[in-house]
Order: sequence, then C-alpha cells, then structure tokens
Amino acid sequence: MPKVFVEKVDDYEKIGKIVDKIFEIFGIEKCHFLKPNFLKFDNPNNGCITHPTVVKEILRCAKEYGCDLSVIEGGFFKKSAEECFKAFGIDKIARCVNLNEDEFLKVEICGKVLKSVKMAKIGLEARNKFISVPKMKVHHLTKVTLGIKNNMGFLKKPAVYMHLGIDQKLIDLLKFTKPRITIIDGIISGNLSEMFPKPLKHGVMIASDDVVACDFVASLLMNINPFEVGHIRLAMENFELKTEDIEIIGNFETKKYSLSLFNRFFSRLKI
Repeated sequence: MPKVFVEKVDDYEKIGKIVDKIFEIFGIEKCHFLKPNFLKFDNPNNGCITHPTVVKEILRCAKEYGCDLSVIEGGFFKKSAEECFKAFGIDKIARCVNLNEDEFLKVEICGKVLKSVKMAKIGLEARNKFISVPKMKVHHLTKVTLGIKNNMGFLKKPAVYMHLGIDQKLIDLLKFTKPRITIIDGIISGNLSEMFPKPLKHGVMIASDDVVACDFVASLLMNINPFEVGHIRLAMENFELKTEDIEIIGNFETKKYSLSLFNRFFSRLKI
C-alpha cells in the first residue's frame, strides 16, 4: 500500500522540517541524484521552477543521512539549469550537471509506443536512483506536470517526438526509469501555463516513494480529476494501483473529504 505524505506549509522557511519528515518516512537509501524542474531561469516565486530552498534543504538533509546528492537537470534552453545552479548557489554546495551538455546515448525503451530515446548519459546512471523534485504546475498538453513528466528532463532536446501520444510515451519512459522518491513543491504553484505561469500560493508539499500515487494525490489537490489526466490514468492501470490502495499521511485530517480543504482553483491555458 503506497503512502503519500501531504502537509500544509505556508512558506519556504519551514521546508527543512518537512524534508526531515519525508526522509524519516521513506528513507534515502540508494538515492544518489536530485532532479528538480528548472525549466528556465526565473524568479522562484513565479511558480515556474522548483524553489531553490527546497533543493538546498533536500541536499542538507541528505548529507545528514550520509548521502551527497548530485543535482542533475537540463531545462528548456541549453543553459537553463546552469543559470539556476549558479544564480541560486546550488553549485557551491553540490555537484551540478547540466544534462543539456551531457553526452547523449541512444537507449532502447521498447515500450508500447516509445521504442527508443536519446538520454543523457548521467540520466542512465541516475536511473531508479534519483529524487524527483518537480514543481506543481498545469501543462497545456498533459494538464499537469508533476513527477511522472519530470522524467522528460533526461531526454535530448528538442523532444517534440514525445508530443504525439505523449500519455503512453510517458508511461513507457516511467517503466524504464522511476524516481526513488518524489517530492512535489506546491508551496507556490504554477497556474494557467507551464512556461509563464500565474503563481498560486497553494501551501502544500507532497511526497512518496511511489511517483504514481504521488501524482494522483497532487492532481486531486490541484482540483483536477486525475482520471482525466491521461498519463496518470494510464499509470494507475499499468502499475495496477487502485485509489483505495493509497494511504495519505501527514499533519491533517485523513478522512477522504479532507483533501478538499487543500484544493485551490487551477485552470489550464487553452490553446
């Protein structure tokens, strides 16, 4: 039975205690990499990218557990991740790798739709050994961009070939590589657009060692029906996960209706 940790957090100054709780619950064994969502260099309060405070606190807490995590990310533009590493001082406290400048290898995925991809070499090294730290955002193509979609960051840009049939392709990619832990930054979320979002003070952090369950609950908290999100619905089916199997834990009422207390209104930019 997968557990999903949900807790209200009103500002990033309190994130350290939340990360400590997450590692106490899910451990950090076999984790060697941290994959945030640095889509572009931006003000962290705009709701577009994983807040650097979350990244730094995960790195800090991991070191206390004896783990030195490498931060790996590419972003939309060639230097997106590198600009974030330097501007936020992440490169001063951890090894940072810009995936866009890594060597790319052709990998046979052999999925139902996705047969092969060009993946960053260090992405292959990180396979099933990384902490995924996505931003809670809407997306014009997939409705939401959370833990499952964060895997696309390992692929060579541009990955427009992923767009046609993207929901199944994301599942094929997920079967090839899954995060060990997923920690979703939803304190300030991104509404209306994934690239130029309207920031929304959602005030929530979500985590699990099951990325499908994590995304399912995150979608609910965004007031978006997860069964209407193609890749989440397919993930539930492919990994044989039922809603009643998901146990929600954290500092809030655990009754089913209690999730509505966290809901905020999200809408997608219609193109």
